Amino acid sequence: MRILAIADTHGRLPKLNASKADCIMIAGDICPPRGRIPEAQLPWLECIFAPWVESLGKPVYLTLGNHDFCNYFKGPPNLRYGTESIIDDVLLFSWTPKLDNWAWEAEEDVLDEKLEALLDKGQTPSVWLTHSPPWGICDGWGDAPDLHNGSHALRAAVEKYQPRLVICGHIHAGAGIGKLGQTKIYNVSILDGDRGWFGQPVRIAI
Repeated sequence: MRILAIADTHGRLPKLNASKADCIMIAGDICPPRGRIPEAQLPWLECIFAPWVESLGKPVYLTLGNHDFCNYFKGPPNLRYGTESIIDDVLLFSWTPKLDNWAWEAEEDVLDEKLEALLDKGQTPSVWLTHSPPWGICDGWGDAPDLHNGSHALRAAVEKYQPRLVICGHIHAGAGIGKLGQTKIYNVSILDGDRGWFGQPVRIAI
């Protein structure tokens, strides 16, 4: 599988060359900053984001991020999205550790319960598309490398189930590649901490 992956575009839609990709994966925080009201994001999702997804002409897997409050928009047929589900061989998981009153945030024990409810069924997807990184991997800050904001629950689940790949975002300065056991971790955040454009879509082959 050839994956083209991005995260944390915050309302910007990059020009993607998907001709050599089998699918596109987006790890959340797609919406522009329009407050914390789902209805304010809906027109952008349906009138701008959805046509952009359709134009890519490939399957697009999406999990939402903590800045994406609206989860009931109508997407095109090639969009597969969810906040807490398994579609094909991909786990979609939007939940992140609690920071403030943002979307898809909960305490770590709740995240642990949600992950176990999805995974404790004998099915372990090869690819996990999550908004948060696992704690300690691709989740640090450039000026404070010892400050981590990933999820302990997600780390424990990765260590237990060992998927082939985790694609995440959320912590912009943590963009990069890491490893946890046999699992490769890709933080594919495309904006820096000040939301300036600094990254490129990441191509991943598994």
